[in-house]
Amino acid sequence: MIKVSIIMSAYNSEKFLSLALDSLIQQSYTNFELIIFDDGSNDNTRSIIIDYTGKDNRIIPVFNDENMGLTANLNRGIKLSKGKYIARMDADDISFPERFEKQVRFLDNHPDIDLLGTGSIDIDQYGNKIQLRTVPENHQEIINLLPRANPITHSSVMFRKMSFDKINFYNESYRTTQDYEMWFRAAGIGLKFHNLNEVLLKYRMDANYVSRKSFSYRLYDCKLRLQSFKYIKLPYYKYYYAFIPVILGLVPKKLYPIVKKMDPRMKPLN
Repeated sequence: MIKVSIIMSAYNSEKFLSLALDSLIQQSYTNFELIIFDDGSNDNTRSIIIDYTGKDNRIIPVFNDENMGLTANLNRGIKLSKGKYIARMDADDISFPERFEKQVRFLDNHPDIDLLGTGSIDIDQYGNKIQLRTVPENHQEIINLLPRANPITHSSVMFRKMSFDKINFYNESYRTTQDYEMWFRAAGIGLKFHNLNEVLLKYRMDANYVSRKSFSYRLYDCKLRLQSFKYIKLPYYKYYYAFIPVILGLVPKKLYPIVKKMDPRMKPLN
């Protein structure tokens, strides 16, 4: 019986997809299925997926005729899944070989925890290490950071399918920041979070990472927070946290790396 279902969505991901898939099929934990969507790509993504499907029967491909977006694909993948646990990874990231083994062991031993993330390290488009992406470890620390910044790296998570079924998984009205919005709703009904204080993922920040976070994206993030703070009953005087992404959007691009160093989740490499 399959225990873990990995959900991945790929769109024009030919540059990094093979590295991502290699890191999954080489996991020390083997009892999983990988449901991967080619979301209407117009590069070689489809061919890469077909090639890997022929090598590993744990890979279940889904080919979209048109681009559906990440959120819709995640929910479709969860509906197709057979696993007790749902794991996430993006098509340009890399999981360490022991990632799933350690996450499964922790969730098996801690039935009170509904979602488990990990630490990660940011890498650039060439695979060079940039900085550590640290995360708060226990549930209360995660909840304390939640209004100010996303305390869980989406691509690192593994969660209990049965628990998140209570909130109908991802809200498809959000094409981006869908993970952040789901954390608020999950916290609102009392689901418990935890992060392993260990780097188990390489998180890709390519040359376009900052530019992709346009000002309209940041306004979208602000709106999400204003709409989601109610789930955790955040006091109104703390609603100014919602404007953090807008303020970051006003920072000149050349100064952004300096300001980003103030992010409590980011630590320099030793």
